[in-house]
Amino acid sequence: MDSFFENAQRIFDIARSDIARSGVNEENRDFALLIRPDRGLHFVMESPFSIEAAAIHGGAESAYRITYSRNGVRVHGRSAGRDCVLEGRSASRALLRDQPLYRITSPLLTSPLPSSRSES
Repeated sequence: MDSFFENAQRIFDIARSDIARSGVNEENRDFALLIRPDRGLHFVMESPFSIEAAAIHGGAESAYRITYSRNGVRVHGRSAGRDCVLEGRSASRALLRDQPLYRITSPLLTSPLPSSRSES
């Protein structure tokens, strides 16, 4: 495996361990990590950017965008016309569903039960 993919995997592993250590964060965080030709690192924090623009501006040979959200973490890497995306979903979010697991449709189940007293 070449260094572009190895770096993406390392960045992803560190980002996932950060989520495991600090718990699920409800707010989104997004930043870029640029690797310059001299092997120096440059971070672009908290500003709207495209990964291509960040790489050009920073003079990077490889760029990685790390996105934390309440659903998990995502690392998008780009280098010399190659892309890779690594995603990990939060385990606690996987247990919560967007849709109910059941539905009550019968009016018999939603209406009050008739009285069991007999009138004499």
